[in-house]
Amino acid sequence: MLRVSETVTTSVSMSMTRRAGVAAIVVVPVFVTFAMIVGGTPAKLGAIGLAALTIGAYIGLRHPLYLTRALAFSLGALPFGYIPGVHAPLVFALGIAVILATVIHRMAVSRITWGEMTIIALLVTSTLSLVATSGSLVDYVEFGKWLVSTLVAVCLLRMPRDELKLFGRIYVYAASAAAAFAVVILVGDPAGKLIRYLSVLGYGTEEESNRFVYSPGGATTVRLAGTYVDPNAAGIGFVLALMLCILLLRGYLRTALSALLFLSIVLTLSRAALFSVVFGVMLMFVFQQLRTRERLAIIGAFAAAFIGALAVPSVRNRVFSSFGSGDAGSSARGDALVEFPRLMQGHWMFGLGWGRAEFVDPVVAFEVNYVANSPLLTIYRGGLLTGLAFAAILVVGAFIGYKLMRSGRWELGFYGATFIGFSIVALQLDFPVVTIPATTMAFSVMLVFLVHAWELATRSNHQAGLTDATESKSLVSQESTSLAVS
Repeated sequence: MLRVSETVTTSVSMSMTRRAGVAAIVVVPVFVTFAMIVGGTPAKLGAIGLAALTIGAYIGLRHPLYLTRALAFSLGALPFGYIPGVHAPLVFALGIAVILATVIHRMAVSRITWGEMTIIALLVTSTLSLVATSGSLVDYVEFGKWLVSTLVAVCLLRMPRDELKLFGRIYVYAASAAAAFAVVILVGDPAGKLIRYLSVLGYGTEEESNRFVYSPGGATTVRLAGTYVDPNAAGIGFVLALMLCILLLRGYLRTALSALLFLSIVLTLSRAALFSVVFGVMLMFVFQQLRTRERLAIIGAFAAAFIGALAVPSVRNRVFSSFGSGDAGSSARGDALVEFPRLMQGHWMFGLGWGRAEFVDPVVAFEVNYVANSPLLTIYRGGLLTGLAFAAILVVGAFIGYKLMRSGRWELGFYGATFIGFSIVALQLDFPVVTIPATTMAFSVMLVFLVHAWELATRSNHQAGLTDATESKSLVSQESTSLAVS
């Protein structure tokens, strides 16, 4: 009798859900059409928002994995795009949808890894700093952006691993398309007009969308950025895409996309991104267990790519002028480090706050010379506790990266070594991971696949152990048989 009542209840709920879906399908298009014809701009924006909300709710309830795939594409191809008709960041909206879908639906993975625990510790300490320093709505808005971008890491680790791999591959394909588009702009469109074809997504609103490097002699060099807008953010996005490309793809496709992504990293003229990859490859040669053929192949390919990059005058000047007396960026970094202790006096515990003008207003950000260092900037904004939690993420990540380098697969070793290189170089020389939500989310994805790579390495070692145990048992049984026969 109980089973019959449960069946009836289930059928009734399914019937109600179906009726609600049919009602939404009928009512929403009628309302949207009416608002478009009769209403003004506010009504049209409201209609577009209602339609987007209805579609998003339906997908989130019935097909939640589509949201993560859309997030992977947007983060790779359109990290700074906006929802058409609504001035809301596309990546941020999809991030919220992924978080809500994770809360509503049953999770495929429930265990919490050590890497994930450090992320949770960062979330807790950051919330404490917000409570202690918040004084306006801007603080909560900026914290909300960062929170969504960081919580995505926890949500992605709840996914089935096959779907997580698909997420990574979609990101690689999308970032590669964005890199190709950026190269076309750099080579064939010096004025940066092609980006205006994406105006419906919020791009091309500036009169001059290109970014430049200014040499001491007064010469300017265009930096590759494309849909990433900021060249340093593009460098970080393409480094992640290169790491995932090596980890998840195989064959000629991996070779072609890796070459495109490395070329794009070089053309961003982001020294932090380029040196992260270089340092990671150097770590691989020192610690990775490689066969001679693999070692020679990697050395040859990387040496050819790096020498080819240095053959470009703008790249060569950018690399060899680093940290010299004529490098204004290096001088500004040094001045900011000197000023850092004075600025933090009286604010060491919880930081200076989340909604400061230098984090919100680009003009103020250009004028205020705050530290271009991710761990120190985390302390600057959220205090020592938050900074220690961020440092814990890097320490645990470095430990996992070292273990990956000691594994038998060079793909895993490259991912771990590049993560260590990124932590030591890029995070010490630049700050988009802290201040730009889309780049924060890219770093969250990097942490997610670091955990996944560790899972793959552990599984490979376990399977290797089982194989060795099986072979030893077989040898013992063969010896016993031979003794018995003799």
